[in-house]
Order: sequence, then structure tokens, then C-alpha cells
Amino acid sequence: MSVNAIPEKVVNYNVYLDNDKLIGIKADVTLPKLEQMTETISGAGIAGEYESAVPGHFGKIETDVTFNAVTEDAAKLLTPGAKFLVFRAAQQSYDVAGGQMNFRALKISMKVLSKGVDLGKLSPGKATETKNTFEVVYIKVEENGKTLLELDKLNFIFIVNGTDVLADIRNLI
Repeated sequence: MSVNAIPEKVVNYNVYLDNDKLIGIKADVTLPKLEQMTETISGAGIAGEYESAVPGHFGKIETDVTFNAVTEDAAKLLTPGAKFLVFRAAQQSYDVAGGQMNFRALKISMKVLSKGVDLGKLSPGKATETKNTFEVVYIKVEENGKTLLELDKLNFIFIVNGTDVLADIRNLI
């Protein structure tokens, strides 16, 4: 993306379970919130306290995938064991200098564990909004093939814009 490009929106996206496209996904998916684990620091010589983040360590990370209706795919996602979800989106930006729209690929890959399903509600002429909730143990965010973020909780890996934040710590332990 050029310096003079204004990121605008997601044009559209698809969701895949392994290599199979999931059908009937609602218009929006709740992407995970990554909140670093912190410790409150206070003591002699410190005027009060502050929160200190633990590098590469995050609290629980959840994501929700909502379906328009109760489906076989929603049930399949409930089975025990890790699942690999891939979200592929086309993002739009406006090139100020060129005066045209440009598009960038966004790919979010996640290894998830099922936490449950909310079957939603039955109402004539309405979507059930069946929602699967997952714990995310791995996430990788790529834009146009460049890795922006990769977090692998179980293998002690946290990479941001090509920098392996936990490399020095892994070498020490």
C-alpha cells in the first residue's frame, strides 16, 4: 500500500475450515481481541504504579463465527479437537495520488478449540444467528502475503512485522 493510500474497508470475505469453504456465514465474524497479560508494578522510588506487559503473553483469545441458520458446518465445528480456520478478505483502499481504488489481500489463519455453540433463535423469516465460539491458540495475520502478526501460544512464538519478540526469551529458557 502506498503512503498516499487511504485504507477504507473490507469488500468481502470467505471463511474456510481447513480447505473447505464454509457456507451460510453471517455478514460479520467477530475477530479476536489480543490483550497482553500485565502485572501492576509499584515500589520504592516509583511514584504510584503502572501496568507492565509480559512480552508475547496474552490472556484468553476468543473468536466467534456466526451462521445464518443451524447447519452441518456449525455442528462440525463443535466436535472436539483443534480446527484450522482461514479468513480470506479483499480490502479496499483509495490511492489519493492516482485517484483510483486499490485492493489488498487479507488472510487471517487461526487454530481454534471449540468452546461451544449458541443455536440462536427461531423466528419466521429471520436468521437463527447460530454462533460458534472458539479459543484461539494460534493466529497469523497477513496482508498481501506479508506477515503482520503471528502468535503461537503453544510453541512460544510471537512475531510482529517480522520481529520475533520471544526469540531472546526462548534462548534464555
